Amino acid sequence: MDTNPENGSQHPDERHDGETYSPVEAGRVLGVSDERVRQLIEAGEIAGEKRAGRWHVFKASVHDALKERGSPRRKRSPESVEDAAHEAAELRSRVEDLAYRLGRSEARTELTQQAESTTREQLVRERERADRLEDEARQLREQIEASRQRGFWSRLFGG
Repeated sequence: MDTNPENGSQHPDERHDGETYSPVEAGRVLGVSDERVRQLIEAGEIAGEKRAGRWHVFKASVHDALKERGSPRRKRSPESVEDAAHEAAELRSRVEDLAYRLGRSEARTELTQQAESTTREQLVRERERADRLEDEARQLREQIEASRQRGFWSRLFGG
């Protein structure tokens, strides 16, 4: 932004009513990093001042720069492309981590399902075995009871 009074623009202090953004807020509006906002101030492309060790970026200047540059989505400075590349790398890393966790969860789920299936099959076999043993025990009790009802001599001589 040119702040030369000779070509019609005003000095930042005269033009702006004190409404300011922090560099982070200005960066969000412009679609750049707060470091890039500081660079733009130092290059004179947007107006701002440092007070008490902190940068104050004039809102009107930010909005003027936004009009000149266009939407932050359409046009990116090299720094914002670097930021986007860094963000993309972080997101890729996060996606890889989530994919790894999902794979582990799916493997655990499959193992759990196999274990449950095996346990159900074993339970069915044990129930069948218990039923067979119960039938055998009932038959033996019946044989014992029947043999008690026959007399001693008929048991002895089979008659």
